[in-house]
Amino acid sequence: MERENKLEAKVLRGRPRKKKEKLSCSINLKLSEKDFNSVKEKAEKLGMKATQYAREMILKGSVKLRFSLEDLDLMRKLSGMANNLNQIARQANKSGLANTAMEVISITTKIKKLLDDR
Repeated sequence: MERENKLEAKVLRGRPRKKKEKLSCSINLKLSEKDFNSVKEKAEKLGMKATQYAREMILKGSVKLRFSLEDLDLMRKLSGMANNLNQIARQANKSGLANTAMEVISITTKIKKLLDDR
């Protein structure tokens, strides 16, 4: 009995989830192959599905560009490099700066190259 109460408490923790409105109505839309491919390409550039892209275009008239796939990839790489720099900083604080200078130079040149390539 007590164990069941603990399990229920775990389920109820945190902020309640926002209820999503179910998408129960549909519109059948016919497109030429050229138009369909255009919609599909635009959606892929934004990292969306074609239906999601079309829905936002119909309802809002435009789709906000959050981050392109290239930007997301760049942020992922920079995040990994920032993690490496944090580890090097910890190591430098432990063992002294002389031992980690070469690692810092290597990572900073990689970061500069990544940003210059963009």
